[in-house]
Amino acid sequence: MKTININIPIKRLFIFAMSLSSIAGLSGCTSTPNVRKSGNDTSGASKQTISRSKNPANFAIVASTIGGAAGAVIEKYMEKQATVLNRDLSGIALVERIGEGIKITVSSVVLFESDSYALSNTPQEQLKKMAETLITYKDTELLIAGHTDGVGDAKQNQILSEKRAESFADFLLAHNVPLLRMVTQGFGEQTPKVSNGTDEGRRMNQRIEIAIVANQTLKQDAKRQAEQDKISKKNG
Repeated sequence: MKTININIPIKRLFIFAMSLSSIAGLSGCTSTPNVRKSGNDTSGASKQTISRSKNPANFAIVASTIGGAAGAVIEKYMEKQATVLNRDLSGIALVERIGEGIKITVSSVVLFESDSYALSNTPQEQLKKMAETLITYKDTELLIAGHTDGVGDAKQNQILSEKRAESFADFLLAHNVPLLRMVTQGFGEQTPKVSNGTDEGRRMNQRIEIAIVANQTLKQDAKRQAEQDKISKKNG
C-alpha cells in the first residue's frame, strides 16, 4: 500500500494565521465522562504562545479554533465523538478533549515492536473501531504525529517516527478513513513529554499522537447553526 507523503506540510491542513486575540478566545479544556480533562489550558494562549515544535498536536487544535458560538457547536460535536473514541480505545490510549478538538495519545509500546514500524496485531481490533468512529464523525481532519525517545541515533529516530505515523495512517486508510483527511508528521526525539532518563520516561516519549479538528464543512455548519440559534433567541 502506498504510504502518505510525509512531506505534506502541516499548514495544508491547519491555518496558522490566527491573531492572538482569537486564540485568547478559546475556551479551556472541557471534560467528557470517562475522558480525561487536559491540564493544558489554552485560555491564556495570548500570554504564552503554544509552540508547534514542543506540542504539535495541541498547537494544531488551537490553530484550528474559530471560537464564539460556532466554536461551542463544534465543542459539542467533539464531546460526543470523544466519548465514543474513549470507549473504542479503552485500555490502550488516552483521549483528551482540548478546546474545539480531541487529542489521542497511544504508546508506541502498544502499537509496535521495538525499532519496528509494522503495526502489531494486538491493538488492531480497537483501531478498527476507532476508524469506524472517524467515519461516523466525518467532518474532521487528523494530524498523526510520531514521536520517539532519545535513545540511539537522532536521524534514525526521526525516520522511525515518520514511518510509524505513516503506518498508523495507512491502517486507518485501509479501513476507509479518507486519505485527504489525514496528514502525517514525524518529530523524532525532538518533542519528549518527560525526561528520557528513566525506562518509564522513555516509554512515555515513544508515542503516536492524533489531533482531531473540525474541517471546513463542520466550521461552516457550526457558524450557520450559531447564527440560526441567535435569530431564534432574538425572535423568541
